[in-house]
Amino acid sequence: MKVTKDARIDLRVNLGQKALLEQAAASQGRKLTDFVIAASTEAAVIALADQNRFSLTETEMDQFLEKLEEPPRDIPRLRDLFRRKSVFED
Repeated sequence: MKVTKDARIDLRVNLGQKALLEQAAASQGRKLTDFVIAASTEAAVIALADQNRFSLTETEMDQFLEKLEEPPRDIPRLRDLFRRKSVFED
């Protein structure tokens, strides 16, 4: 289904930024405009993700709090991962 694009955004960037964006777009086989729209839309979704609100009934809230109080599940692979030396440690 074709989406009508009826809004416009004009950007001014320096030569280095433009070259970087063009290189990144080319590396993904995309047009510059398509790349910038996709990347900026993704960044906007991430920026707003923590600001979304949701409501719970009192019963749902009680159930949620009960789950938080339960001991964590044992996940052997995760436990093993935390036992390993970090790549950031010497």
